[in-house]
Amino acid sequence: MRLGSISFINSLPVDLGITSGAVPFRGQTVPGDPAALNDAMLAGSVDAGPVSALWYGLHARDLVLLPDLAIGSRSGVRSVLLFARAPLRELGGSTRIAVTAQGKTTPVLLEILCRARYGFKPDTEVVPERLAGVPEGFDAALVIGDDALVLGTSRARTEGLHVTDLGEEWRAWTGTPAVFAVWVARRAFFETRPGEVAAAIEALARSRRWAAENPAAVVDEAARRTGLPRPVLEGYFSALSYDFDEPMKRGLKLYFEHAARLGFVPAVPSLETVRPSPSALPAGASTPKDRP
Repeated sequence: MRLGSISFINSLPVDLGITSGAVPFRGQTVPGDPAALNDAMLAGSVDAGPVSALWYGLHARDLVLLPDLAIGSRSGVRSVLLFARAPLRELGGSTRIAVTAQGKTTPVLLEILCRARYGFKPDTEVVPERLAGVPEGFDAALVIGDDALVLGTSRARTEGLHVTDLGEEWRAWTGTPAVFAVWVARRAFFETRPGEVAAAIEALARSRRWAAENPAAVVDEAARRTGLPRPVLEGYFSALSYDFDEPMKRGLKLYFEHAARLGFVPAVPSLETVRPSPSALPAGASTPKDRP
C-alpha cells in the first residue's frame, strides 16, 4: 500500500501519527502537494490518500471515496487567500489573477465566486513559480497552502493589498463549509486488495486520535516547517475541519453543482463513501470508529 500524504501542514492532524512512526502502518507514505498527489493517483503510483476535491469530481468513476476524512473549513481557512489590489467584489473581467499549479479545487472555487456571486469571469493564468505576493503585471494572486498562511501573516508583504479568505467568502455566500480535499482509493486497488484499504482507514483513524491527544506535537512540527509562531498555528488548526460529515458533504455537493454548471466537471459525482467490511481487515486489526 502506497498512501499519499499532503506536504502542506494542513494534513498534520490527520497523518502525522503515521509519518512520524507513532502509529504503525504497513505501507509506504508518499508526500507531495495536492496536484502532485492527484497525478500520482492517476499514474497508479499512489494507491490511496488525499486528492483535491475537484480532481475527485473529474475522476470519480475510477476512485472510491473513503469515509470520515476531508480537509475543509466551516468558516475561514487562512490558507486559501486571494491577494488583490482591490476588493474581490470590485474586480472585473479584465483582472489578471496569477494562480499556481499546486492545487485544482481552489482556482475553480475562485471562478465560482467571481462568476456566480459577483458576475464577472476572471482572467486567470497559471504561473510556474510559488507565489509570495502579486507578481508584476497581475492585479491579484491566489496563494494556497503554507505559502498563503505565511504570506497572510506578513504585514510588510501585504501592505496595500486586499486579502480575501475564499473559505470565508464561500461560507458567507452559501452558508455551507468549504471542502478542499477528500481521501480516496483507486477503485481497481480497492476491488482487488480491500484488506489493505481497510488497514489504511484504520491507521488514519488511529493517527487522528493520536494527533488529538498530542496537539503540541502537531504544532511543533508545523512550526518547524513554517517558522510561524505557535498561537498563529494553533488558530489555524482550530479553523480547519477534518470530519466528512453531512454539513461538509452538503458544501461539497453545492461546490460540484456550481462547477458542473460552469463546465469544470462533467456532472456532480456521488459522495457516497465506501468502507470495507470487517472481514476484509488483516488478522489482528480492528474496525476504526466512525468518529475518530
